[in-house]
Amino acid sequence: MDVMPLVALVGGRILCMHGGLSQHIKSLDDLRKLKCPFNTEDDCLENDILWSDPAKVSGWQPNPRGASVVFGETEVKDMCKLLDIDLIVRGHQVVQDGYEFFAGKKLVTIFSAPHYMGTFTNSAAMCKVSAGLEVSFEVLKPEDLKVEERKMTAETTAAEMTQ
Repeated sequence: MDVMPLVALVGGRILCMHGGLSQHIKSLDDLRKLKCPFNTEDDCLENDILWSDPAKVSGWQPNPRGASVVFGETEVKDMCKLLDIDLIVRGHQVVQDGYEFFAGKKLVTIFSAPHYMGTFTNSAAMCKVSAGLEVSFEVLKPEDLKVEERKMTAETTAAEMTQ
């Protein structure tokens, strides 16, 4: 994992990463110069690309999840303008419908694990990009959203819970 690319630029217009943006990005060259493997520090570009999240905040703020930062709509729109891109595609957060737009459709979060950890009722999504850079999504609904909640009672054994 420590030698996989951290970002991808699709068709020169769609920037993809696991986490999100960083205030350390000043140009696409900053992303092109990233080297793997790297030592993650608390305040570095690589850490932000892996762990930052969009949020309804102003500016760049500490991330309540403990790693990296959160960033607001203005930062997304400013980054798209700075990098001359149309869309930022990221993962890293459960979203109910498999994908969720932010900042006037300048950023989309895609989550590809339906029924995450067996406790969420979320769908999953895959992003498709055509040769003409048209973006669409294929949504995968959990096979079994009607799973009955099974609570253990004094009369129920652990073995019965797995049946």
